[in-house]
Amino acid sequence: MSARVRIACARNGHVVEVVYVEPSEAHPYRLTVFRGEDDREGVVYSGDNLFACLLEFRRDLGQDELLLCCQGARRDVTNSGMQAQMTGGRYIYTFNRESRTVNEETVDILAPASPEDVVSVEEQRAAIFEFYGIRDRSR
Repeated sequence: MSARVRIACARNGHVVEVVYVEPSEAHPYRLTVFRGEDDREGVVYSGDNLFACLLEFRRDLGQDELLLCCQGARRDVTNSGMQAQMTGGRYIYTFNRESRTVNEETVDILAPASPEDVVSVEEQRAAIFEFYGIRDRSR
């Protein structure tokens, strides 16, 4: 069993809640989320990889207008198929918007990030689409 990871949730740049997440280590991938130290049950998010699980959790947080303060919620990160296969989606690439290059650096999606560095799922998606020059047809 994986260790729980402590992550802050923010609203308007201020930390308002702490959650604990417990990632699975192999397929089928799951992210069990505990909202507060007293939560014994947790909510399970399942997906093809841990980044997909994290996206679903972040969408739920977004309904409460909360952002998850972790590296996987930064505007300048992107998942790749090969990286998702090799790491189960636990590590993703960063990219440079100005030079339009993907960095060799990978980050742990559950590592802490400052509230000012994280965005909503929709904002992250828009940044990734812009980086790759993809027109979002869902809008």
